[in-house]
Amino acid sequence: MSDAILSLSDVTKQFGSLLASDSVTLDLRPGEIHALIGPNGAGKSTLIKQIAGEIKSDRGDIHFDGQNINEFDAVTRSRMGLART
Repeated sequence: MSDAILSLSDVTKQFGSLLASDSVTLDLRPGEIHALIGPNGAGKSTLIKQIAGEIKSDRGDIHFDGQNINEFDAVTRSRMGLART
């Protein structure tokens, strides 16, 4: 997982036949700036909600500061410093 503060591996979310997040893998390191872009309905908000713990992923792992947070709810993640505004 290297020195990433936030790491996603194979994160997937499906709503019925709609695949909102499809095997997303990324590492975010301190000091980096990234953008999540795409058309309406592309799954941007769904991915952010998965990271924040508002929506549970169907598959994959999310690590924050070296700790697997898959089973943590949004409140616990927020207390760790990972929140959505």
